[in-house]
Amino acid sequence: MIKRTMLVACVLIPACLYAAPPTYPCHHPVTAPVVDGDVAGDAAWQTIPSVTGFSVLGNGYTYAKQTVARMCWTETGLVIGVICEEPDARLLKPQVFDGGDTWAEDGIEIFIQPGRAGDTYQFAITAGGAKGGFEGHPDITKMKAAAKIGADSYSLETIIPWAVVRATPKPGDKWLGNICRNVFTTKSGGDKFTSWAPLQSRFLEPENFATLTFEDSVLTDVKATQLTEKLNKDYRGTLLGQVTEAVKHFGEYRSGLEAAAQDAKYGAKAQALLADWQRFEKISREADTAPILAMREALMKLEALNRESYEVTYGYLIYKLLQEN
Repeated sequence: MIKRTMLVACVLIPACLYAAPPTYPCHHPVTAPVVDGDVAGDAAWQTIPSVTGFSVLGNGYTYAKQTVARMCWTETGLVIGVICEEPDARLLKPQVFDGGDTWAEDGIEIFIQPGRAGDTYQFAITAGGAKGGFEGHPDITKMKAAAKIGADSYSLETIIPWAVVRATPKPGDKWLGNICRNVFTTKSGGDKFTSWAPLQSRFLEPENFATLTFEDSVLTDVKATQLTEKLNKDYRGTLLGQVTEAVKHFGEYRSGLEAAAQDAKYGAKAQALLADWQRFEKISREADTAPILAMREALMKLEALNRESYEVTYGYLIYKLLQEN
């Protein structure tokens, strides 16, 4: 009997629970982002570093439906832009309005604690742009928020006026904060509750929040890119480790796929699979420069790639064996 070796998806969920809470430097934008929900289409965000690598409550990085967040500050408030990976975007049907049960729909929750003591303020914004306020009883009528649902993601933007959190930062100040995500549309999978700063069991854990430092400067595109790389170094390292491990499994299929690639019946499929494995090898070689998105996209296809490689490799071998007999 042919033994089938599969690299299962659970390998791709590394532990990050005990990592130290992250620190994010809030810079001034060159121009204030337009709060219309279109994060990717607003050039103002290009000079603002981004963070990703959201984790599951009490566990490691979430495998699917990652989130990317950016923050900057102006004289009037804290501006936040978030892009949520969502393969099920077409299934999103936002129903909640401002002030409703925003925590019960797909969306994000934002936590801000001015200074390192005092009140914590909790905000929610749904994929439909509805606003909610909970802990700290913030006046959500004073904040602006918007959302945009795309083909395979949705994005959110908000500006939270300093008056709403009853404090105004000065350059050099350090506050606590966090961005969390609720996922209720799960046809393609996804963890229901994820967080930028690793949390133990619930969103309201100020002791595990990230540190927000307020910088009195504006970044260039190049500096923002460099800072993004630094902020996501640990997550990148974890993904690269997964890619490197995945490449080792290519050896199980390489010779079989190369032989199948010369066959009229199996050739096209085998060639496509070889190309996918070669992309893994290329990412592994370019450890310092491979885009995080490219690594994630490759890893998301890994389980199917192993399954299909097995089917083509051993299907071809059996086909050739039967032909010879």
